[in-house]
Amino acid sequence: MSYQHIEVIPLTPSAGAEIRGVDLSKPLSNEVLAEVRQAMWDHLMIFFRDQKLDPDSFVAFGEQIGPLHEEPFIPKHKTKEGLYQFRGVSKEQLTVQTLRWHVDHSYAEKPTLCGVLYATDVPPSGGDTLFANMYSAYDALSDEMKRILEPMYAIHDILSYGLKSGHHSIQTAQQIDNLKFMREKFPQVEHPVVCRHPQTGRPYLFLNPCWVVGFRGMTTDESDSLLNFLNTHILKHEFQCRLHWENGTVGMWDNRCVLHSPGLDHVGKRIMLRLAIDCDHKPIPYFQAKAAA
Repeated sequence: MSYQHIEVIPLTPSAGAEIRGVDLSKPLSNEVLAEVRQAMWDHLMIFFRDQKLDPDSFVAFGEQIGPLHEEPFIPKHKTKEGLYQFRGVSKEQLTVQTLRWHVDHSYAEKPTLCGVLYATDVPPSGGDTLFANMYSAYDALSDEMKRILEPMYAIHDILSYGLKSGHHSIQTAQQIDNLKFMREKFPQVEHPVVCRHPQTGRPYLFLNPCWVVGFRGMTTDESDSLLNFLNTHILKHEFQCRLHWENGTVGMWDNRCVLHSPGLDHVGKRIMLRLAIDCDHKPIPYFQAKAAA
């Protein structure tokens, strides 16, 4: 696409682009906003350097993209409606962050549209965020594997990651009650394995190594074997790009067709402001679009 109001510098052939000529501290014109959105559809992950934002202007930018998502389980991090602060670790030690490759909120009926982070005080080295292109992951499959996967549904379970990672446990009655609350609020949900992107029309794999526990109609052994293959396939290096954060960097990615993972190699604090943008639709099965074509 030819952009008339912003400059777009691709980061890798697979995904990612730097956007120049945009001051996010001020309201964006309709023309600039449309091109920023299009750049995210085109490049999946975009970032803006040298931004000078306060919480109000950061929230105002997010609200231009869409309604802000209220996190159900991290209220202690909330600084205002829809805005959350992540601090990393405060001591001079490697981060204890264990949240690895994932899609945000895939345990919900309508996973969020995109994520937005603003780096306010980050280490000079380490702490990058990695992204993986799920269009490319789908395209690289054989025709036979695409045929197998396109009608399938994956089971996403909010409790899966928490128990496996140690964030949650069943050692006390309170911890069990917390898990019961999470299950009541978010029952297991099934999403298409291959989805159609509503803006681009392209097929992509919608998988989440943190929350997918199996596939509809398969035994545990069958699901585990297929998951092992897919979780290795979707993280091939040729599908990835990497963002090194600097103070004043804003990063935004299409949460529907991008996996992301925080780097686990930084020391000390890593303060980020974070927004998520709500989505008004469920993931769209690609096989239905193919059948209608």
